[in-house]
Amino acid sequence: MNGMKQFLSALLLFMGALAGPASADVLLQVHGYQGSIYSWEQSGVNNVLQQFGWKRAALLLGSPEGLIPVSQQWQDADNKVVNLLLNSEAPLNGQANVFSAALRWVNDRYPADKIIIVGHSLGGVVARLALIRHGAPNVKALITIASPHLGTALAYHGLDEVSDPFPINKIKEFFGGSRYDTLIRSKGMLHDILPAIPGRLLHWLNTRAHPPIQYFSVVRSGFNGALGDPIVPGFSQDMANVEAIGKSSTRLIQGFSHELSVLDGYALVNILTQLEKK
Repeated sequence: MNGMKQFLSALLLFMGALAGPASADVLLQVHGYQGSIYSWEQSGVNNVLQQFGWKRAALLLGSPEGLIPVSQQWQDADNKVVNLLLNSEAPLNGQANVFSAALRWVNDRYPADKIIIVGHSLGGVVARLALIRHGAPNVKALITIASPHLGTALAYHGLDEVSDPFPINKIKEFFGGSRYDTLIRSKGMLHDILPAIPGRLLHWLNTRAHPPIQYFSVVRSGFNGALGDPIVPGFSQDMANVEAIGKSSTRLIQGFSHELSVLDGYALVNILTQLEKK
């Protein structure tokens, strides 16, 4: 009898070895305009993720010299979180290039894992542009939170602020302070997120064939009941309104403010749990 038990135990161990390790995922985070890697920390999102088994694995800094991994920990966790810092004032193509480098780094570091991307605000558009331009190796899903997929009219206002003729522009440069300097540095990016009409980047992006992955849009709800927030209208936040994605995107209504909050952590856990079951 003992011999039979030993045989069955050995057989189960052998079958387990054939099955290989349990599947794991990497969540690659990218922040929005004027955000940072701390956006996910200060909001409480990453604390919630960690409570549900998604452990911080690496911080990646995008720089003119290339991608710099600055912190690595808990490398053996099943589900890992990698946080990317971008220059969010740069034009979208440049940001997408850095994002693609981060995607390659994750693939090289965790070749057996599937990748789930989550982008807040502008970061969601940057991630989508990167997937279109450079492919989606090992990517399982894209989750965007309050992202301007169809653009935002606020980009017009920002460009108007920095489009004055001489000498008004020089007066503004002198007296405008840091906010004006930020808008000057962001001109290319602001052009990129103007409302999507033919001839603009977002129209081009939204009509390209997208990778056959899963898409989730976290859309804000205004206090008056209308979808959206003061930064990005609701229809623009929903990838179901992107011509090339349409009904392939699942919408989740969460939160009122454009900024990240701890509730986004629970929304992500909800989506990640759905993905694990598929």
